[in-house]
Parts: sequence; C-alpha cells; structure tokens
Amino acid sequence: MKERLTRNPGLKILSLLMAFLVWVVILNVDDPVTPGSFKNIEVTKINENAIAQKDKVYDVISGDTVDVKVKGKRHIIESLKTSDFQAVADLSKLSIVNAVPINITIPKYGDSVEILPENYTMQVSLEDLETKQFRIDVVTTGDVSEGYYIKEKTASPNIIQVSGAESVINKIKDVVVDVNVGNARESFKKAGVVPKVYDKNGTLMDSGKMKLSYEAVDVSVDLLKTKTVNLFIDLKGTPYPGYKYGKADYEPKQVVIAGEQSELDKVQYIMGEYYIDNQRTDIEDEVNIADFIKNDVILIDENKTAVINVKVEKLKSKDISYNTSDIELRNIPAGLAAVLNENSIIQVEVMGEDDILSNINKYTLKPYIDLADTKIGTKQFNLEFIPPDSGLTISNTSVSVTITEAAG
Repeated sequence: MKERLTRNPGLKILSLLMAFLVWVVILNVDDPVTPGSFKNIEVTKINENAIAQKDKVYDVISGDTVDVKVKGKRHIIESLKTSDFQAVADLSKLSIVNAVPINITIPKYGDSVEILPENYTMQVSLEDLETKQFRIDVVTTGDVSEGYYIKEKTASPNIIQVSGAESVINKIKDVVVDVNVGNARESFKKAGVVPKVYDKNGTLMDSGKMKLSYEAVDVSVDLLKTKTVNLFIDLKGTPYPGYKYGKADYEPKQVVIAGEQSELDKVQYIMGEYYIDNQRTDIEDEVNIADFIKNDVILIDENKTAVINVKVEKLKSKDISYNTSDIELRNIPAGLAAVLNENSIIQVEVMGEDDILSNINKYTLKPYIDLADTKIGTKQFNLEFIPPDSGLTISNTSVSVTITEAAG
C-alpha cells in the first residue's frame, strides 16, 4: 500500500492541485477583493500652451480635484494613499464644450488595483488673453525718523506688464510695492520686493490669475533732512487815490523745508513780496510759498500757499473852493506873461484821516502852477499844492492858462 502511494505520480499531482486550491480559498477568505474611495485627489494640468497659442486663457470651473473609487485586494486598498494616485488633464484635448477628460493611474500598483469607471472630467472657461502696462507705485509703511523727509521713492523697473483673462485685467487699478521706512535716517535700497495688484475697489487681487512680467523689483528711497524757518511777506504798493490800506496779515508765519544739510544751512528765513497797487476793495488772496524759495531746497509744509488779508478803507474827504486869485503862478519864463482863464470857483477834493482833515482849509493848502519851460499858447496845467501833511490825497485839478509875450 505504501509503495502504491509513493509510486503513483497522478496522485501526487492531484495532491498539489488540491493544496493550491485550498491555499487560494484561504487567501480569498483572509484577503478578499474590496472597494475603496479616495477624495480630493489633485489634478495636474499639462499642455497648457495649447490654449495660450490661441491667445486664450482658461479658468477651472470644476475638476481641480477628483474623488476616485477603486477595488482591489484588501491589503492593497488599506495601504493606498491619495499621493499614490496620478490624475492628469491634458488641455490639448479640450472639447468644443470646454471639457477635458482626466486620466487616473496608480503607478505603484499597476493593474493590481482597478479604477472604477466614473465621469472624471475637468470643466474650464475660456477668455481672450489681455496684456496691459501699469506703473509700479511705491507705498511706504511706518514713519521716517523725526527731522527727515522722503524726497523720492522709486521702483526699478517702474513699469510692469500684466497678462491674464480680459475680465481680470480690466479690474486692475494699481500695481504697488510695499516698503517699510520706519525710523529710517538715511536713503536706502531694498531688493526683491514682490508687486501686489489691486482692483478698483482697493481689494488685493489673486496673483495666480495673472502673469506679471517681473516677479520682484528693487525699491529705492531717498531721504532729506528738514528745517522749520520763518516766513515773511512784504506788502508793497499804494492804494487807489482816496483809499488807504488798513490792517494786513498773512498765514502761515513758519514753514517746513527739506534739502541737503549744506543747502538748509543757507536758509535762515523765507522772504516774499506781494504787490497791492491801486486797490480799493479788501484783499483776500493766496500765493504759492514755493515761489519765494531761492535756494536748492523744497517746501514740504502742509501749507503750500500763504493766505493774505488786507483791509482797504476809503478816506474821508472834504471840498475846498479857490478863486483864481488864490492860485500862485510860479516860474514864468523871462519875457512871457501868464493869465488864468478860469472865471469860476475851482473845487478841490482833499482826502485823508479825520484828524488831519479837521485842520485843513483853503489857507493851509497853498495851490500853485509851475510854468517852468512853458511856451506861448493856451494850455491845461495841473494844480499843485504845498500840503502841511503828507497824509493827504488831493484830487487832480487842471486849469487853463494862457502864455503871451510880456508887454513893453
């Protein structure tokens, strides 16, 4: 019996087959095929230039990530991680409805894991590609040290191109770089500052939706020292006849300037002039303070203009009457004679302050006509006066005088 068992090859093969079947059954019981579900697997996009070549840009509506269902041996499914998956959307295969199939593989396990069929699709929207140029503005944060002033802040390069979807680019208002100047006491440069893009509402825009021609720029900040100096404004001119200038004032009396120390040392004060000739109404005016600065410094005061106020008052007046006999004829040339042609009373208006006018009469004013260098004929001459006080204004009055040869 023993020899029959050991010498029968068919029996041996049958035994091996039965053993294999038992092993398979045990294996399937202990490690069965089981399903698995994996969420938020990131999708990689390739061949994006296929869209750019059409002067278009895209935005993903859905399909940036996918949820995948699989099945396989339990020990494999239990060891799977989302990082084992490769999800790829080939944008060169964009359909007429702007959909791209997503190809999903698990390279580490190959065919050992079956990916269950689903509609794995990325949906995109297309827009025309737009490119615009913008100036790069430098925005400072913090305050420089007291006694210093930011003369200039510049970005290099100072112009940047921004490309992206037309609807995105048309929202851009400003491209800025931020630089901190807190407690700075000297000029400085900062490299590698990243530009930021803001829309028309002042909201920071997503840089991922656009392409900038420069990822970073250099910023220069130039500082000057400051100085507070007195401002003087000299009012020049005479008012309209019959008027006087009253109270005059201006503001500010001090201003702040900035410059190199050597230039600041030359400026002890700022002097300006304001001309107010022939005015007969109150003056309220503004002048540019910078117009008064002669040195190589700049005005940084919050007051860029000075306000000037001048009161203009009408003088009091009185009329004084003269006969022709009251008027003295002076400097009659030799060999000539002069006669006033006026037969009526001559009225003269005298203007001045009340206290001066009260002491003025026809006898305190001495009217005369200067006939020096005159020639024969009848001419109009202005009356002149010897006033007792320079605070008087006397109206121009002319009289007719005839010059003849002297008799005998």
